[in-house]
Amino acid sequence: MQVSKVGSPSWVGHGYGLKNSNGSVQNVSNPIINSKYNLTTDTVSFTQKQVIENLFIENLNNCNYSDSYKDFSVKLQEMVDNTHITQIVKSVNKPDEPTYVIENDNIGTMYISKNAKHKDIIPGVIVGKTGLYATLEVPGKKGNFVVIVPYGSMLSTESGLKVMNKRTDKQVAFTGSTCTVNAYYKPEKTINSVNQFIQMTETSPIFDEVKRSNKDYSEYFHPYILAGGFGSRLEAISHNRGDNKPSTGTPIPNWNLINFTLLNLYQANLLHKGTNIDFCVQKEANSAVGCFVTTLGYKIDMTHRGLDLVKEGESIVPPNKNVIIMPSDNITDVDLTEALDAFLARPDAGMMVVAVPDYRCYGGLILHNEKSEINTFITKPSKELLATGVGHVIKNGKVHKDPDGQETSLGNAFIYIIKPDVLDTITDIYRNKIRSSYQVLMATKGDDKSMTKEEYLSVIESFWDREIIPELVHMSNEGRLKGRDGQDLKVVSYDSLDADWSDVGEYSSYYSTIRNVAKEDSFTKLPKRLKQAVSDNIEKNVIFNADFKDDFKEFLGNGYVCGNVIVVAKN
Repeated sequence: MQVSKVGSPSWVGHGYGLKNSNGSVQNVSNPIINSKYNLTTDTVSFTQKQVIENLFIENLNNCNYSDSYKDFSVKLQEMVDNTHITQIVKSVNKPDEPTYVIENDNIGTMYISKNAKHKDIIPGVIVGKTGLYATLEVPGKKGNFVVIVPYGSMLSTESGLKVMNKRTDKQVAFTGSTCTVNAYYKPEKTINSVNQFIQMTETSPIFDEVKRSNKDYSEYFHPYILAGGFGSRLEAISHNRGDNKPSTGTPIPNWNLINFTLLNLYQANLLHKGTNIDFCVQKEANSAVGCFVTTLGYKIDMTHRGLDLVKEGESIVPPNKNVIIMPSDNITDVDLTEALDAFLARPDAGMMVVAVPDYRCYGGLILHNEKSEINTFITKPSKELLATGVGHVIKNGKVHKDPDGQETSLGNAFIYIIKPDVLDTITDIYRNKIRSSYQVLMATKGDDKSMTKEEYLSVIESFWDREIIPELVHMSNEGRLKGRDGQDLKVVSYDSLDADWSDVGEYSSYYSTIRNVAKEDSFTKLPKRLKQAVSDNIEKNVIFNADFKDDFKEFLGNGYVCGNVIVVAKN
């Protein structure tokens, strides 16, 4: 397998240096700061604007106890400033058995009482966008493992160690013969995951039952995986292995999160041993749309008119193939080949959105006519709107319910198939967004026209479901979406009503989705051996992302666990 690189190695990092009591700096995030990026040594350099979204304190024993942690991030400033870590000695007769109290006004309060029998266990804490997490690093026979206890969960061991995390309502381009993985954050992690997956297709019994298309879709389609971003909402799980979001582990041995997307492509005969992997290095914090547009040969730069989108080089996306945009953090059993066939049968399709039953319609609520032409796309519809029954999926005369028993509507699965004719239009929509956002921002400025980091990021931020799809639907409805030869193009929907789907970008959705994958009556089109491997590594309300079940049972003894606990390997 060949690997090539597009772009310069400038990176955006997240993390926070916390001073120890002896004055040294404790690295509380990924230990790759101030290292030069090199694919062979798996190191990276932070040279651009930093985005700091999580605070990791891996060892409470070594950190200063103080009223607050400053200079964290504007987005998380209030959260971190309101986090207080104190140490309470429960008994003067047992001074080596402290209770750590981690309090946050916006999230909740967490208690970790450390029994003398657990002197070898290292307590830690994560403060992030999705809540407050306790972490316990525990030595086991197979190595050290980390127990993650999120908000609303409790753990108590037989020998007296307790963690109580109070519940609260305030939660804060495959190139070459087939396709390109465009990996922006820690690309070596994503590349290794893809390489490992392709090797598994030839060796793992999981693939013995995988049905693969006989049709070569690579003649018509170029898959593009959105494997960028920083995975900050999922880092409670991925941090301990030093992973990015695509390479986050799962209960299936040697199976990372991106593998579910790769499985979709493999079934459509778009991924095999001869596939080359291309990757782009993300130059600064950006959204999925911005990252995609940069692979089309554009960069964000200051011009005479202000911040703008400027053509810089050639596109790595083939000019005459339809593009399949796939997420790296979704789990679904959508039959991609059916969607591809439906797209090829629609010469007027400028963009096809794969739709699935979804109770939240997190990626957008889809309403279309009898020709599957989308006439209404509602970004992040409210619970009140969905409760009215708009867009409800009806199966066998009843409203369809998902594996959790929730009534579903037709939602966006974040899988898009795009005719090359529309790529320039997408670029124009993004360019106009940057220009207008910049002008609005400058109108609020006085003589000083400089931008803070947060202001800059707000200008360039853009989302498929917020700006791109709604505008394309609007143009389609008005007859303004045109092909290269002037024909009218439509934004259409492919309804995969028998599929299950979930976005697993954060801890809670990861936990619930993994449990649903293990159920017999959900995600039924996934390989049975894969589902069984997930089931084998779930016991009651604990998910094991590594083989530490016996070690965990010994650690817990006759204790108990309440809530959504995940056990992961340490490094």
